[in-house]
Amino acid sequence: WYADGNCTDSSAKHSNVDYPSASAGGVYALALQFQESVETVLERYGGPRDEWFDTFAKPRSRADLITVTFKTVTFDAERAKLLETDKPVRFVLENFDGSLYKGYTLVLDVLKKEMKAILTKVHFELRLMFGIYVALLLFGFYMLLFRRTIGGSYSHTERSRDFVQMLPTHVLTRGEIQLLKDHYCQAEGDTE
Repeated sequence: WYADGNCTDSSAKHSNVDYPSASAGGVYALALQFQESVETVLERYGGPRDEWFDTFAKPRSRADLITVTFKTVTFDAERAKLLETDKPVRFVLENFDGSLYKGYTLVLDVLKKEMKAILTKVHFELRLMFGIYVALLLFGFYMLLFRRTIGGSYSHTERSRDFVQMLPTHVLTRGEIQLLKDHYCQAEGDTE
């Protein structure tokens, strides 16, 4: 996350000097420490435990959040000191949009890149399979239809030759015989 590889860089805006082991343990350890700190803050400064688990564990509707309004806001210096002196409060405030958010963002970026790579590979493989399928169809079409048609035409040619050879040529004139011979023998180059 930061220049030194963990979340303890002193020049960083959100450094975790209160809990350095959480920062050194990665996003998971940081998330666990964040959850523990939130629970500590809620136990110290929130309402009774049975109330905040029911209300904070469930997402609130947008209408509930919009209806919250303040008529008067007063500055309490004692509570402001609490933000600087209480470790769990400071940790929650620093990490809510700091290291934890950045860590989760990095994890999401990696997951999105992996998902994109997998989908690209699947798309390529599907296109390849479709191409093979089309090639097999064309080859099957060639083998079944074209070859059978050519074979059938050869057999019909042979049958017609046999038919012509069985014709009584003594009835035909010499020109008609030569015309038949030229027609059936020109493909083979045979003049006989």
